[in-house]
Amino acid sequence: MLKHLKSYLRRGLAYELPLVFLLLAILAHVAIPSIFEHLSYFAFDLYELAAPRPPQDDPPVVIVDIDEKSLKDLGQWPWPRTVLAKLLSKLGDAGAMVVTFDVLFSEPDRTSPEALLALLQDRGVADDDTKRLLKAMADPDSEFAAAISKTPVVVGFNLTTDGGGPSTAVKAGFAVIGGRNADPYRFVNSSAEAVSVLPQLLDAAAGNGFVNEPSDWDNIVRHVPLVLRLGAKPVPSLAAETLRLGCGGARTYLLKYAGAQSEWNFGENSGLNAMELQCGAGADGKPQRLRVPLDKTGAITVYYTKHDANQYISASDIVSGKFDPKRIDGHIVLIGSSAAGLNDLKATPIQPDMPGVEVHAQLIDQVLQQEFVFWPDWGPGIEIIFTLFTGLLLVFAVPRFGALPSAGITAIAIIMVMAASWFAFKNGNALLDPLVIGNGIGHVLLDPIYPIAVVASLYVFSTLLNWRLSERKGREIREAFSRYVSPHYVEELAKDPDKLVLGGEIRMMTIMFCDIRGFTTLSEGLSAHDLGMLINSFLTPMTEIIMDHKGTIDKYIGDCIMAFWNAPLDDPDHARNAVAAAMQMRIKLDELNAGWRAEGRKEIHIGIGINTGECSVGNFGSNQKFNYSLLGDPVNLSSRLEGLTKMYGVDLVIGEDTAACLDDPNLIELDLVAVKGKTKAVRIFTLPPDGITPEQYLARHNALLSAYRHRDWQGALDLLEDPELVKGPAMPGLYGLFRERITQMQIESPPADWDGVFVAHEK
Repeated sequence: MLKHLKSYLRRGLAYELPLVFLLLAILAHVAIPSIFEHLSYFAFDLYELAAPRPPQDDPPVVIVDIDEKSLKDLGQWPWPRTVLAKLLSKLGDAGAMVVTFDVLFSEPDRTSPEALLALLQDRGVADDDTKRLLKAMADPDSEFAAAISKTPVVVGFNLTTDGGGPSTAVKAGFAVIGGRNADPYRFVNSSAEAVSVLPQLLDAAAGNGFVNEPSDWDNIVRHVPLVLRLGAKPVPSLAAETLRLGCGGARTYLLKYAGAQSEWNFGENSGLNAMELQCGAGADGKPQRLRVPLDKTGAITVYYTKHDANQYISASDIVSGKFDPKRIDGHIVLIGSSAAGLNDLKATPIQPDMPGVEVHAQLIDQVLQQEFVFWPDWGPGIEIIFTLFTGLLLVFAVPRFGALPSAGITAIAIIMVMAASWFAFKNGNALLDPLVIGNGIGHVLLDPIYPIAVVASLYVFSTLLNWRLSERKGREIREAFSRYVSPHYVEELAKDPDKLVLGGEIRMMTIMFCDIRGFTTLSEGLSAHDLGMLINSFLTPMTEIIMDHKGTIDKYIGDCIMAFWNAPLDDPDHARNAVAAAMQMRIKLDELNAGWRAEGRKEIHIGIGINTGECSVGNFGSNQKFNYSLLGDPVNLSSRLEGLTKMYGVDLVIGEDTAACLDDPNLIELDLVAVKGKTKAVRIFTLPPDGITPEQYLARHNALLSAYRHRDWQGALDLLEDPELVKGPAMPGLYGLFRERITQMQIESPPADWDGVFVAHEK
């Protein structure tokens, strides 16, 4: 009874805990939406990078840039107001529709008579004659104000929490439609004070708006408010005022609240929906309006286009008259700075250092282009519904179908979310304009991050939970079988009890034996501890190289490594990978020996034997203990080949079946040999340390083997003196061996049936 209860509880946990996880994720979205909203910015930034707003052939906004060139030509900022008056006059004469200053004029000109008099008085050098002279001087601010009055100009003020005044005059009022008895500005941010423009400049200007461009939590400007509150009073932004004057100079902003005619209404969370400006009568005599969708805080999401250098004109070129008036005529002109020293650079989704004036320009441009991005109030509802549906599907799929099929469901859900979000961004008008006639919704922003994060996390959580529950079942198996099999095999058995069988499968394998030469002599004079350290410092990097080349370590036999390729995982290039590992082991050994030489320690030399053939691979052992290994004649031959390295004076011997898999023209044939215990002869090969064998050398070497096998002893001896052979890869042991054999055979000829095979009598 208790066992059945435990089994039921395990099955229940597999469903109940993921369900609780899903519900908590949905409640978090409802209770703390700002967390997920901030995460969603990342996706929408990528959208803007991938599909920025299409540029216009002739952008309606031109930026007059107080750039580094202008600062060099006209002096450091701030410039005298007389220079700005000249700049403004040039723009007015060229036919500018509106001129907007993204610059604060909160203090008098520093060259004004009042400023100079105050400076002289501070220094105690202001006599009566000087005072009369200063009073007779023209006031630069008055000259600037006169220039402002001749052109539609927007000046700016800065909303702040301290250091300003409690109010500033605005040039247009606000009217609100909808909202019933609700405060239409309850979601609109408020500031207590403002740093205002000089009164005489404000009186002369046609518009006055705040210059603030608040950034999001990550200091990126994505949303720019068109309306904020100064105390309780609504005030327009610099861009809004520019649009108002460019649209005909209406005296009132029309703000539409949720629930107004043709506007969305989603209850208590809804606020302002749009701003409209009267733009005069159209061709049909009906009044035309410019509509700007807003979020409830009165802000617009800026849909950026790529930076266009042609939109900029240097301010010094305007002052000097070195510009084409056609670029100004009929255009909105914004004056601001791209100079880094003036600290008005903003981070945006598409540019890390966009001048603040360009942010205003991009906003105005997109409004006139009627290209908007829209964060719908109903978006979170769609996201939650999709997340709930997909999450419930996963809650039941993971325990029933397992991790892999459920991963497919998760991947499909993620792809669907990304595709739907991208489609809404690219085709928002096609989706929603039929439902909301004329609202200019544009590009709809549906958050893909929240559904993806929840669905992916739920999949991981459910998978880990089911794995944990399976581990609990595996623990029972471990307790039952740990006395009979090795710990490693217990883990395999716990995952799949059907693996508790003897025997294996037949596979084509490549086997390597690597042994330290003269290990007994090397170990003399070393303590057990030092010997262990030496062996470990050798085996560790060699093991890493083998594993990096897809090899499997079978076992360590003292100072010997046995490894194989093509099991347990398939490796079509097993022979190549084994030889590549051997080549890398040579290089690593040279590095190790260099270090040991520097420490005054003995060097290590190795022999490597590699062979390929069919073997039985699997779990072998007794009823008490098993190990994953392989059996077969190719294993024995590989061991014998390693033993031949010392005889032939090389550190690598490759069997003929491995060589056939390599098809490498750089292989050097060593001999035709019958290893100890075998009657069948095999060809054995090696590779030079750098893996490259010169053609001339290889031709002489093969000629030597041919002469040797055809009993042409003198010809073989002559070839041993050939310069091409001598200067080839350094193998003195090999050629010394052949010289000894030939000398012996000259004394005692081999049998008549000798076929060139050398019979090895040592391992």
